[in-house]
Amino acid sequence: MKHLSNVSLRPASLADADALEALSAKTIRVKYPAILGVDAVEGYIASGAIGAYYRQHVATLTVAELAGIRIGVCAIQPARIDLMMVDLDHHRSGVAALLLADGERKLFAAADRIGLDCFRQNEQARRFYAKHGWVDDRLFEDEDHGIAMIHLVKPRPVSLD
Repeated sequence: MKHLSNVSLRPASLADADALEALSAKTIRVKYPAILGVDAVEGYIASGAIGAYYRQHVATLTVAELAGIRIGVCAIQPARIDLMMVDLDHHRSGVAALLLADGERKLFAAADRIGLDCFRQNEQARRFYAKHGWVDDRLFEDEDHGIAMIHLVKPRPVSLD
């Protein structure tokens, strides 16, 4: 694995959509069948929703690159992290922390408290977010699919200036 200092962050463009869709499909196929079931995962991937998301939300995306290869992405919406996805080969490398910190910095410029939604059963993601100061706020079910979710929040850190 290359050193994290070789990872760069940049705004996404429409030219990133296919690579981000492939990165996401690869990660989703490995990480989400235990949570959603194989049929739901494959149906979601086949639906084209991943690529459509990236094309629709390109202005909200930050891409992490290593040697010109897209290895992660973060999408933000007002006061929320909307999506975080890191290539499986770069899990636990610091790439997600880099993307999350960038997203938080942008969001805290306009909000005192930010949120994100996570699959309740995604223990790895929940541990990651807790490590970075996110706390459980409320449990809910995804309205469209009935999936058990959790809303996490993070208040703006107190400045030590």
